[in-house]
Amino acid sequence: MAVEEVKEIKVGKISVKLVQGDITAYPANAIVNAANKHLEHGGGVAYAIAKACAGNAAEYTRISKEAMKQQIGRSYIDHGEVVVTPAMKLEDRGIKYVIHTVGPICSGKWDDSFKDKLYKAFKGPLDKAEELELNSIAFPAVSAGIYGCPLEEVVKTFIEAVRDFSEKASNVNEVALVIFDKESVEVAKKIF
Repeated sequence: MAVEEVKEIKVGKISVKLVQGDITAYPANAIVNAANKHLEHGGGVAYAIAKACAGNAAEYTRISKEAMKQQIGRSYIDHGEVVVTPAMKLEDRGIKYVIHTVGPICSGKWDDSFKDKLYKAFKGPLDKAEELELNSIAFPAVSAGIYGCPLEEVVKTFIEAVRDFSEKASNVNEVALVIFDKESVEVAKKIF
């Protein structure tokens, strides 16, 4: 599936794009994986990314867990922490890294505690992209899928995190929110 840019807004000097399609096909320097805290890529966007990177999700899970032990020093990550792994097979699409982040499990509920955790899940990868001197990064709608956070709130929190980040960003000049299905893209478009 190709990717299609639906809308673009300027947030500070950052170009923020809403894109419909497959995040593994989006040509950003890094793509973000909405992972679980143990980096077990068994379903959803995590499985799709793992399979696209290594050809085998189980192998990419092994690589991710190894990277987590080296980078974090334990077998799980918290909200705001990130693990960086190589994009492997996606490198020929211009993607250098996968930045794994973990969002909250909302199960249809929403409050300030969920918002705070989700904000950290967006901010962590942005800060890491800046540290790695990347120009572009693409996010999925973290926690909006099986984790059950309301999509509208996910999009608002994403834009807020990018706005705060833009005040000190010097390398990153493009941030994309890549959403697979058209229905969800329409919801996000209203918030953009």
